[in-house]
Amino acid sequence: MASKPPAGGMPPAGKPPTGGAKPPVQVRAPEKQGPVEETMPFGYVPRDKVYKGYEVVAPADFPALEAGEHVVDESMLKDKAHNSIPLLVAALFFICAFIAFVVVLAFIARCDLKAGDVELCNQIIDVSSQPGFYTYDTFLFYVPTVYVWAAMTAGAFGLVVICLYAFSVLRQDVGTPRMVEIATYIREGAQAFLIAELIPLLVLWLGLLLLAGLGINWRLGGSYAIGAILSYVTGYVGMSMATRGNVRTAAAAANGLSQGLNVAFRAGAVMGLSVVSIGIAGLSIVYLIFRDVRALSGFSAGASTIALFARVGGGIYTKAADVGADLVGKVESDIPEDDPRNPATIADNVGDNVGDVAGMGADLFESFVGSIVAAVILAAGLPYFFDNPYAMCVFQHLIIDAECGSPTNPPFLVSIANTICAAPISPTLGLGARPLYTYYPSSGVYGSLSMFIALPFMLAMVGVIVGVICTVYVHVPKSVSGEGKGKGDVMESLLNSLRLNVFISSILVIGGAAGLCFGLFDQGTFADQVGFKEANLPAWILPETDTCAPLPGSTLPRLLPVLTNYRPWDATLAFVYPSANEISWRLFIAILIGLYLGMIIGYLTEFFTAGTYGPTQGIASSGEYGAGAVVIQGLGVGMLSTVLPLALVVAVIIGSYNLFGSYAIALSAVGMLSTLGVTMATDAYGPVADNAGGIAEMAEMPSSVRDTTDALDALGNTTAATGKGFSNGSAILTAYALLSALAQDSGLAPNPRQLVAAPGIQPQVLVSARDVVDLVDIYVVGSVFVGIMLPFLFGALTMLAVSRAAQAMIVEVRRQFRDIRGLREGMSGVRPDHVKCVKIATTAALFEMALPGLTAIMSPLIIGFGFGQRALIGLLLGAIGSGYMLGILMSNAGGAWDNAKKLVESGFFGKRHAKGSQWHKATVAGDTVGDPFKDTSGPSMNILIKLMTVFGLVSVPYMQPGIENGLGWIGAIILVITLLTAAVFSLWWYLKMRKLREEARAKPSKLGGEKPPPLKAKATHYNDGGIEMNGVFKNSALYEAWDGAGGDRAFKDGNKDPLNMPGLYNGTGDYENYEQREEP
Repeated sequence: MASKPPAGGMPPAGKPPTGGAKPPVQVRAPEKQGPVEETMPFGYVPRDKVYKGYEVVAPADFPALEAGEHVVDESMLKDKAHNSIPLLVAALFFICAFIAFVVVLAFIARCDLKAGDVELCNQIIDVSSQPGFYTYDTFLFYVPTVYVWAAMTAGAFGLVVICLYAFSVLRQDVGTPRMVEIATYIREGAQAFLIAELIPLLVLWLGLLLLAGLGINWRLGGSYAIGAILSYVTGYVGMSMATRGNVRTAAAAANGLSQGLNVAFRAGAVMGLSVVSIGIAGLSIVYLIFRDVRALSGFSAGASTIALFARVGGGIYTKAADVGADLVGKVESDIPEDDPRNPATIADNVGDNVGDVAGMGADLFESFVGSIVAAVILAAGLPYFFDNPYAMCVFQHLIIDAECGSPTNPPFLVSIANTICAAPISPTLGLGARPLYTYYPSSGVYGSLSMFIALPFMLAMVGVIVGVICTVYVHVPKSVSGEGKGKGDVMESLLNSLRLNVFISSILVIGGAAGLCFGLFDQGTFADQVGFKEANLPAWILPETDTCAPLPGSTLPRLLPVLTNYRPWDATLAFVYPSANEISWRLFIAILIGLYLGMIIGYLTEFFTAGTYGPTQGIASSGEYGAGAVVIQGLGVGMLSTVLPLALVVAVIIGSYNLFGSYAIALSAVGMLSTLGVTMATDAYGPVADNAGGIAEMAEMPSSVRDTTDALDALGNTTAATGKGFSNGSAILTAYALLSALAQDSGLAPNPRQLVAAPGIQPQVLVSARDVVDLVDIYVVGSVFVGIMLPFLFGALTMLAVSRAAQAMIVEVRRQFRDIRGLREGMSGVRPDHVKCVKIATTAALFEMALPGLTAIMSPLIIGFGFGQRALIGLLLGAIGSGYMLGILMSNAGGAWDNAKKLVESGFFGKRHAKGSQWHKATVAGDTVGDPFKDTSGPSMNILIKLMTVFGLVSVPYMQPGIENGLGWIGAIILVITLLTAAVFSLWWYLKMRKLREEARAKPSKLGGEKPPPLKAKATHYNDGGIEMNGVFKNSALYEAWDGAGGDRAFKDGNKDPLNMPGLYNGTGDYENYEQREEP
């Protein structure tokens, strides 16, 4: 009876295969290294020569290695340490900072309670805003320092926990030397990419910093600089831990699913907590330094800049390596994924870290801080003014101006609201003859818009604390790894374990949000003001009939006196705010629906991409009819998957707007991202588990370990897909909230200082001066169409970038298979030159990300300065809608193609249709198309729409309302510069890539150009009872054919001749004894 070989494809040491055959040829490090001949190709080692510290020895001179044992490069064993001096220093620093912040926070709290030194408290208690520096000019307001400082303290606490988590990961076992060697290659490749990426980013960073500082103001420029730096640091921290957690996850997997899952999740938690902790701490520090709410838009712009290039560059890197490895490895050479013979395997694993960890981290970092910035900026424009009862009275009555007052409606050519607020109220209400505004509250810090600014900071603080609590441990039931458990059952159990943590985090955030909303707005100073809790505020209203009918001989319409709640009117969006006594529950519901929108979108993404559901199974089943059918089915599923998420997003936007205007939409985005610490941990877990599987495969660990890492990897694919869905949903809410802030900052609607004058004085402008964005305006319509097109252009640039980079990778992998003798056949001691592949991927990613980045940054500037603010808003509306739909389509279709391939590989349709079959190759083709869909172009859409919006927000005050103002030539100049830059760069890069491909194709073999003979597998005997596989080389064609045909079942089903097995491409040579062929 045939039996499957042990790990590594070799019998245990000291136990030769049955039949008396000698063990296969091994390699060992020589005592003295001789010279290396320049004529030798990389990796090939003849018997009498030395290369890279290895030599081939005869079986009699070297005992068989233990299973899983390899000869390794000692210089690459750099990741065995269980401690880190830099990490220890960082931990001590953050612990000291946290203690100091707690002490200061306690002092500030004493000041709030009037228990501290008065003079010192006056210096520290309140941080003033900076009015008067922007087009949108509002009245002076204050933000209590206690809230900002509390958020910063929570961020410091999160950083302390991150250090502890990092220590706990480092203390785990790293496995065998071969595992450490592979992990070191991956880590150094990832670090090399981020360091190489830093150089062009520094140039761009410096240029935009100077532009923002000199062109706008240095507070915004400084915020931009800090946001960009912290975004890069966040990605680097997460990537550093992921590249150390991968090998430890692979080693922990030998002890079971629970151990492997918790190590990978803990490494992912470092990324998740880094995003929220660094994000909230950075925003708080920037505000405390510059004391300017609107300058926070620069922080978001800096984060967006880094996120774009990290996501696009990382996506191009990982998919160039992945596509190259798949097409040459799986399709052309019939070798498994992550096979050590494949030169692109290391680059593929590096790409998982720079794309799915650093790139995704920078993406969600930008969403997280962008949602807070949008909420804070919109809060600063809310009509709940600090110590200004006259302004509150005017905004209570602005709706009368909006309905009755206009230059074309005499006699109402004045501000009715300003007029009636300066006059006494009707005596019918039993009030005195004082001016109406004197009955309105003179709100203090805790009764004004300051509370609306504080709420996003405090909600983010709750998110950090919840993230710490829910990333401590993932419970995996012991029954998961019990006997009789199928792969589907194991997958569902592991997924439920992660879902439990996310669910608990949601419950905790809901509790924290309820406490904040009802504590800030339903109790104390805010709620106790006149007209806030009870309807006792005097006001004028229009009658239900004869609306705006003028009084005889008066400039005022007929009005009715009432006692009511404070209900101001938003001049930018023409929105009437609800009664003040409803604010608490309305804001809480806005947070709640945002939170659950993220969860529902995640489940919908899972439905359309997981192999356990119909859509992906349908794609997999279409592989029976070829690659074309797989691609068609996948595109159909991707298109269909856009319907429900978009419907939910529209419902949340409309619902939130009706709850509390644009501020509620931004708050919904903050609510969705409040569980980001946990959600990002489950997302970043995926690349760590994927790397662990690759390390296990390349290090030829026991099959039980590979089964465990495969289960963790499959779970990671699902969490990564749901993470992309979560990212898509948060991106559109954040982008729309930023767009609302942009409309406010544009000056198209009058700002509060323009609408409110002093008592007895008419204001500068009337409400009727609002400049509405008209969809009949031909420039607005044209800009909407351009905005719809831009995501497709951006997607095309990124897809073509992956294609070009993958072509260069394919040429290099083919060259190595051609020129390195024995590489394809798995000859002992022969290794690929993976460093070359890493360099190709790095170079391609750095240069290919330039054109998409140029498109994203310059487009809003070209349209805004060329056609005006109204056209810019049209451009962004079109881009947000189109980009969101295209992002969902690409991400979900790509994820479904990937899991359809894995479903076929698992034998879902039978072993004869598994790896190596035509059915499998059809799904591999779909996955190849889906790779740049789901990991490059699709996720990049999120950053595109946010970056365009935030750059528009920063620059919109310096644009004219429309093209009629005669400044369109500025946009034309920007367009010409952009096109010339793109043309010159494209030509140079095309010539460089063509030269690279020609050199690789023309490079002759250094052994005369002849393809080396295939390595012949060694078998012990062959008879009617089956074939004994213990002595067959694991990477030989015979072994692959035997494994792909179903192992022993290939012989039990009547196929007695190994030469007839599918995938056996090199004939009888695989069955000849190794000693019978001449050593090369």
